[in-house]
Amino acid sequence: MISNPWSSVKEIRCIARCGRDTAIKIRNEIINDIRKHGKEIPNTKVIYVPTKNVIEKLNLDVNYIIEMTKLEQDIGKTNHACI
Repeated sequence: MISNPWSSVKEIRCIARCGRDTAIKIRNEIINDIRKHGKEIPNTKVIYVPTKNVIEKLNLDVNYIIEMTKLEQDIGKTNHACI
């Protein structure tokens, strides 16, 4: 999800592990930050914001997320029994 260039409220909810209202608040804060810098967001039916801004807003460690994703994929490939 973090590899997508744009995020909607749906993606923000997954990335931030939050509800719809909180995701909308995060999205709106990002839009306001972008507008403060004299830029605009494309006008579409579904409002998207740059995923890069979502990651920055949430102060996420992308390298850690990538490492954990790879680890999770590797674990999924093996069939270890839990004892």
